[in-house]
Amino acid sequence: MNRNVTRTGGLLLLIIVALVTTLPAAAQDDAPARTITVSGYGQESGTPDVAYLYLGVDSTNENPTEAFNQVNTMIEAVNAAVMALGIAGDDIQTSSINLWVQDSFDPATGSPTGGRTYRAQNMVTVTVRDVNAVGDVITAAIAAGANSINGLSFGIAEPTALAQAARLNAIADARARAEQIAAALGVTLGEPISADESISGGAVSQPMYAMGMGGGGAVSEGQLAVSVQLTITYAIQ
Repeated sequence: MNRNVTRTGGLLLLIIVALVTTLPAAAQDDAPARTITVSGYGQESGTPDVAYLYLGVDSTNENPTEAFNQVNTMIEAVNAAVMALGIAGDDIQTSSINLWVQDSFDPATGSPTGGRTYRAQNMVTVTVRDVNAVGDVITAAIAAGANSINGLSFGIAEPTALAQAARLNAIADARARAEQIAAALGVTLGEPISADESISGGAVSQPMYAMGMGGGGAVSEGQLAVSVQLTITYAIQ
């Protein structure tokens, strides 16, 4: 009987020793990681090499069918004139077709007169792959009957190289920020643990007055920027 008690006591002692030995290791595993998280920003600019022109035709008629047929005939002439300058058919896309009623009102009283007309509109987006030809495209479209121009924007057809350069700038910026913080805190910056990226940039709309509406001339494409923001977490020692 005494031997069994002694054996049981010895077993309990071993279990307690094992728990005491493993508890500090478990506590270490639960300790929060020592890290610094920063955001780095990088940007690279380039000259636009593609333009997007939003133009079309609208017409008013007392007959809705006639109004609709008129704009269809007019937009065909506009498209033909644009294509004659070398714009591919695939680069002309219908963006909207609209038809709405317009009631007439007495200007003195504001009361309806009973008159009614219909206004039809057909708009297209023209992709111009030679930005130097934008003015000529506008001039040709207006000469062919375009009477509605809704805007102009520029883009970069292949922004990959700009994004790559901006990314390297963002990484360098993030590293510099992290090193400054680590030095101020009196710790040593370690390896990056994680990174999260956000890219922005694209076409920039141009105001209509900059388009040289009188003769389709002065169009300035300026510069476009691709921006990359990286949130990077570094280990610290």
